[in-house]
Amino acid sequence: MFRALLAALIPTAVFLYVAILNPQNVTFKLTKTHSYSLPMAAIVVVLVMAGFAAGLVFMIGGGFRGLIRRTKEKKRWKREEKKDSLFHTAMAWWDFRDWSKARKALDRLLSLDARSLDGLVLMGMVAREEGKSEEALSWHRKARRVAEKGDQWLLSQLYRDYVATGDWEEAWETLESLVSKGKPSLRVLEGMMNIALQLGQVDKAMSLQGKILKMVPKGEKDEKAHALSWRLYKAFKAQGDKDALYKIVKRDPSFVPAYVALSEAEEKQSKLVELLKKGCEENPTALVLFDRLEELLLGQEKPGDLIGFYRRLQSRYAREPLIPFLLARLHFSLGMYQDARKVISGVDVEEPPVRFLKGLILEKLGEKEGALEQLNNALGRDIGLLYVCSKCGCTTREWREECPVCGEGATLVVELGGGGHGV
Repeated sequence: MFRALLAALIPTAVFLYVAILNPQNVTFKLTKTHSYSLPMAAIVVVLVMAGFAAGLVFMIGGGFRGLIRRTKEKKRWKREEKKDSLFHTAMAWWDFRDWSKARKALDRLLSLDARSLDGLVLMGMVAREEGKSEEALSWHRKARRVAEKGDQWLLSQLYRDYVATGDWEEAWETLESLVSKGKPSLRVLEGMMNIALQLGQVDKAMSLQGKILKMVPKGEKDEKAHALSWRLYKAFKAQGDKDALYKIVKRDPSFVPAYVALSEAEEKQSKLVELLKKGCEENPTALVLFDRLEELLLGQEKPGDLIGFYRRLQSRYAREPLIPFLLARLHFSLGMYQDARKVISGVDVEEPPVRFLKGLILEKLGEKEGALEQLNNALGRDIGLLYVCSKCGCTTREWREECPVCGEGATLVVELGGGGHGV
């Protein structure tokens, strides 16, 4: 206000000074016969006061506009504060897993702002938790129409919706959009691998497996590789994709279930023999593969081939007792008792299966006292070869793809003798 008065008074004083120096009248003709004469000072004063009045009106109008603007801003701020409060209330009920109360808070939020991105996304999440997959997808599609492209929270929720509804193509495209916005996380790559498996894209799934392993810390790499191989195996076996199973054993030669599945699917005997030999070479405790190889080669009347193979493995795995045990067992079954005795004497472990086999061999060789001693030490205990779970330590007599106790896949390895928790 002071500034407006000052702005009006200064030019008024200047014009009054000019008017005093110029006292003459100014004549105005209104028509050809009518005219008026006014002093210069009066004209200057009128003009200045008119300008002052106009400035005052403008100033007052600006004040009203500012007041209206501040009022609107305050309303908008209160509205945003209310929306924020409702969203946090909904999130609190979400954390407590009370979906109905979360939905009520979100209904109020969306009634205030139907284009609230956070509200739309969370409403879809609530619907999905309630088992309403299609409704969840509908909410998240609405959110995508109002969101900026590449909103990562929204894209991750859309991906889950498409997985829940089985729309794998859309799920893949959504994850690709997520990846295009920056370096993909380990979780995103695993999601893409799962989708590739659902779509039957073998090479893409195995390529993603390689990318995932590059991101895993060195100390966790072996365990992660095993878990990914198990995931690939389950998918490829369900699809009956024999070529894909061969790719698994090529990339992960220690994955026994793939060898077992291929031994059941492979019809070419020569190829099957080579497959089982490779599996035994890479997995010297995989008794299931040795048993199948024995059955196959003995059925083809090729015991010499089997004996030669065992001897090569024995030199390669000098500290693995299972291989000489199997070779001695093979010699015994073929009636080669002296050879069986020579091999079993080199087995240092004194587990019941070893003692029992020694007793049988000595009995066949006529050494009754030695046979009786070995058999007495073995009897009353579990004399069979047992599989032990590398995860939980339980034991079972038969090989299985999954541990019957902890449910982990491809964890059963053979152990000479009893022990463990028993199954």
